[in-house]
Amino acid sequence: MLTHNYARLDYLLLTQRNVLLFSQELLDELLNVTNRPKFQRYFSAEDVAELLEIIRERADFITVSSRVEICRDVKDNFLLALALDGKADFLLTGDRDLLALTHIGPTRIITIAHYLSQN
Repeated sequence: MLTHNYARLDYLLLTQRNVLLFSQELLDELLNVTNRPKFQRYFSAEDVAELLEIIRERADFITVSSRVEICRDVKDNFLLALALDGKADFLLTGDRDLLALTHIGPTRIITIAHYLSQN
């Protein structure tokens, strides 16, 4: 579960003080995950459509050129490269392999709940 504080997360996603960074690979991963049967109970088709609209309107799409190979789960390295190339302040995740790193360059790696508690 992302967070129990959906209203707060929605507010942060929709305000202009936060910029979502996406790459094509992240968008593909998001669509793949939300279409898996075990996750469909969390994401209705309407929720996914609304999220895609927010992404289309609010996200900055980054062309990732960096190669990063430091995560113990190699499938997560693309997120680290996106954070670097997008000059992200934060990488928000619940993934323990990423959280174990705590940062990549100047990007802090924290949970969504931790981020919400600070903002």
